[in-house]
Amino acid sequence: MVVRRWTGDERGGIAIMTAVFGAVICVLAALAVDLGSVMLKARQVQGAADLSAMAAAHDLSHAEAAARATASANLAEVQAVSVVKGAYVADARIAPADRFSPGVLEPNAARVEVTAPAPLFFGRLIMQRDAVAVRRSAVAAIPGGRPQAMFSIGSRLASLDGGLANALLSGLLGSNISLTVMDYRALAGAQVNLLQFSDALAADLGLTAGDYDALLEQEVTVGRALKVLEAVAGADAKSALSKLTRAPIDARLKLKDLIGVEADARHGLREALNANVSAMDLIMASLETANGDRQVALDLGARAGLADLDIMLAIGERPNKSPWLTITSKDEPIIRTAQARIYLKATTSQALAGLAQVKLPILVEAAASEARLKRIDCGAATTVTLAVRPGVARARVGVIDEAKLKNFKTPLTSSPATLVSVLNLVTLKAHADLEIADPDWTDVTFSQADIDMQKTRTARSRHFVNGLVVSLLQRLEVSLLGLDLGGLVQAVGVLLTPLGPVLDGIIQPLLDLLGLRLGEADVRVHGVQCPTQGRTPVLVR
Repeated sequence: MVVRRWTGDERGGIAIMTAVFGAVICVLAALAVDLGSVMLKARQVQGAADLSAMAAAHDLSHAEAAARATASANLAEVQAVSVVKGAYVADARIAPADRFSPGVLEPNAARVEVTAPAPLFFGRLIMQRDAVAVRRSAVAAIPGGRPQAMFSIGSRLASLDGGLANALLSGLLGSNISLTVMDYRALAGAQVNLLQFSDALAADLGLTAGDYDALLEQEVTVGRALKVLEAVAGADAKSALSKLTRAPIDARLKLKDLIGVEADARHGLREALNANVSAMDLIMASLETANGDRQVALDLGARAGLADLDIMLAIGERPNKSPWLTITSKDEPIIRTAQARIYLKATTSQALAGLAQVKLPILVEAAASEARLKRIDCGAATTVTLAVRPGVARARVGVIDEAKLKNFKTPLTSSPATLVSVLNLVTLKAHADLEIADPDWTDVTFSQADIDMQKTRTARSRHFVNGLVVSLLQRLEVSLLGLDLGGLVQAVGVLLTPLGPVLDGIIQPLLDLLGLRLGEADVRVHGVQCPTQGRTPVLVR
C-alpha cells in the first residue's frame, strides 16, 4: 500500500523535471560557449589567412616570409602557416577547386593555410584537452593570369628581289604577279596590328566582336584575308596590296593554322594580339599555310650567268599543323617553319674540255626549324627566353623522280647524276651528300628593348659554316666511265668550283622569302604580358 501511494503521488513532478532539464540546459550552455569560442577563433583565423594570402601574392618572391609576418601580426598563438605558390586561371569553364595549380615556374597566386588553437572551457572535461586546432585557407591572385608571350618563327626579309619574289608569289598565288622591289620593301616595312586585323576580319565574316574562339575556327580564302589586310595596312603598302588582291586567290586558310593560341591564353587573347607584324610576313605565312603542297617552277638561268638553270620548289605543310605565330604562357605549342624542297638543274655555259656542257642536278631539303617558349622573367628587367632548334638541312647531287618532289610523306631517293656523256665514249657520273643536323635546343633571350624594337634573333647550327652548295661540291665524288681524255675528272672540279657561290646566291634568297635559312632559325618576340607587375592581388578563394 505504501508503494502504491508513493507511485501515485504526483506532487513534486515539476521539481524533478526542472532538475533534469536544468542539467541538460547547463550542458547545452557549456557546448554553446565552447562552440562559440571555436567559431570566433575560426573567423579570426580566416581573416588572418585572407590577409596572409594577399601579402604573399603581393610579394611572391618572399611569399612565405610575408605570409608568416602578416599572420603573426593579426593573430595570437599561431601554430603553423603553410604557403604554396602557383598559377590561378580565372576561367569559368574550370571548376573553382581546379583553377589554382601549384608549383609552376611563373606563379601569379599564393595559397596560405593558417592553423591556430581555439580554447575550450567546458569541453576540456570531456575531451581532456584545453584547445582544438582550427585551420583555414585562402587563395589570392594577381589579376590577369599567367605571363604570356607572342612569338613567331621564320621571318627573314633582308633580301628582296623583284624578279625572284614575283616568280615565287606567282607560283603560290596561281596568278601572274608583277611587283617592284619598292613594292616589296613597302610590304616588308609596313607594320600591321594583329588585333586590328583580327577585329576587321571578324567584322568582315559577320562574327561577334571579341569572339576569338569562333574567329580561329573560321576558314577563309587567302584573297579575302588579303582584302582585309589592304583595308587596315598603312598607305605605303596599299598600292602593293591592291595589285595582289586583283588576282583571284581561291586557296583556303583556317585562322588557327596561322595564329595558334594554347588554351590558357584564350582569356587574354585580345591583349596578347595587340602587337604588330610585318605585312610581308603575314602574306607569306598565309600563302605557305594555305598552299602546303604546292609546287613552283622557276627558270633563273639567265640571271645566274648559266646556260640554263631550272628550279622546282615544293613547300610542305608545317609539321603537326604548327602555326607560324603563337600566343602562349607555357612551353606548348612548338611552332615550326614549313618544310621545303628545292631541286635545281644547272647547265654550265662553258663546255668541259670542248666536249659538252656539264649538267649538275642538286636536291636541297630543308626540314622544319622549331621554337617554343622556355621562360618569361617578369622581374625588374623583363626577358623572354625561347628554346630554338634549327631544322635538318640535306643537300645531294643526284637524280630524283621529279613527280615525287612534293610528296613529303615519303623520303626522296637519288641516284648518281650523269654530268657529261659524249657518244657513249666518255661518261662522267657524280654524287655527293651533305647533312646539317643540330639535335640540341638553343636558348635565345629577348630583352624588353629587343621586344619593343621587334628584333629578330637567329639560332645557328654549330655544324654549318660555309655555303651549302660550296660545301656539297667539296664532297663531290666523280667517276669516269670510258676514255680518260686528259684529266677530265680534275677539269670537272675546276669548272664546277665557281658554280658553288653562284648557286648559293640563288638558293638562299629564295628560302629567305619563305622565312627559311639553311642551318639557321629566326625567331621574334612580338609582345609579352607580365600581369604580376604593378597589380594589386585579390582574394579568389
